[in-house]
Amino acid sequence: MNLTEYGLTNHIIQTAAEFPNEQLARVTEQHRDLYQVIAETGILQAQVSGKFQHTALMTTDFPAVGDWVMVTPPTAENGQAIIHRILPRTSALMRGAAGSDGAGQIIAANLDTVFICMSLNADFNVRRVERYLTIAWESGAMPVIVLTKADLCEDLPQKLAELSEVAIGVDVVTCSAKQNEGYEQLRQYTDNNQTVAFVGSSGVGKSTLINGLMGQDVFATKEIREDDDKGRHTTTFRQLLKLPTGGES
Repeated sequence: MNLTEYGLTNHIIQTAAEFPNEQLARVTEQHRDLYQVIAETGILQAQVSGKFQHTALMTTDFPAVGDWVMVTPPTAENGQAIIHRILPRTSALMRGAAGSDGAGQIIAANLDTVFICMSLNADFNVRRVERYLTIAWESGAMPVIVLTKADLCEDLPQKLAELSEVAIGVDVVTCSAKQNEGYEQLRQYTDNNQTVAFVGSSGVGKSTLINGLMGQDVFATKEIREDDDKGRHTTTFRQLLKLPTGGES
């Protein structure tokens, strides 16, 4: 595997060199306490070491999708790679946790861009975008507002004017999956193997956008409901995907 295609930089290589007995990998999936990572040797299933689990104080101390980690490969006794440490994060997209420790939960790490997705139908909500913008700016990544379902919008100039009041200095991309519009603009943010995340309410079209960028149906999609003009929730997990044209989402 060429980890450069997964966002590897010279700085990460230099940091990883401090641990010569371990192997560099990037977390691509998380399923509770189990992880999938990509290393030069390929895809590995992994878990954190006992020491790691013992010394972690908060949920944010554990690996998240997008993290660069140092692992040891599977052995005959253990069929899973062992994660020993997380390399310093350049950004961390977080949301508040329901627990009492107030530590929050990391949605994804080491992002370059956060795509804040919102549909241009009856679900349009400027205040919601404003909240997502706050989360994105606090993450350390660059926010980009992605307006979906433009084919359903009859008052685009008005909605753009409403957004301009809360999105000063933020790029806005208008998309329509049915009309195949907006994908080329989105691909500009994945140049040079940049890592992007898609956030937004259920049913705004995140899965459809990712399928379009991937050039295949990676995630299931559903039509909007006729009774309230809202989309249907289809995707319930986080995953790092390598785009065929470069970049990760």
